Amino acid sequence: MKGKYRKFALYVFGTLFAMYAVLLLLNYLKYAFPVEGVSMEPILWTGYLAFVEPTTISQLVPNSSIIVYHNPFYKELVIHMVIKKIDDYAVIVKGVNKITNPFPDLNYTSMTPLLITQNMIVGKVIFWVPYLGYVLLSPYNYFIIILFIVSIIINAFD
Repeated sequence: MKGKYRKFALYVFGTLFAMYAVLLLLNYLKYAFPVEGVSMEPILWTGYLAFVEPTTISQLVPNSSIIVYHNPFYKELVIHMVIKKIDDYAVIVKGVNKITNPFPDLNYTSMTPLLITQNMIVGKVIFWVPYLGYVLLSPYNYFIIILFIVSIIINAFD
């Protein structure tokens, strides 16, 4: 009977690990990003997984399009909503949470709204899946790896 439980555990953790590997690959290829932080609440919450597609500034719609972009001041990717378009040259973005993000993202050099140009944009969010992003966030991703390794070790002694 113990062998059945061990095989079931290996199957479950193997499936979780395979899902983790696929999501990690999608993240590496810049198609899926875990949401972290409160700036996009109540639309996107920490732990959501946002899927993106490549886009151009001309395809973005103010107060509707959500983009992932490289923020030069934070040195990381940010997911925020487009609030204004400046021709097809740039957009201005901000988080939708009125308490934590009352103002557009700033250019900290000039203290003016940050102009997001085409080369800074990774893509436009096309859909999201609640809770799936936790798989890519620490410490949850380490937990999945550890469980998978433990299940392999346990099954090795069967």
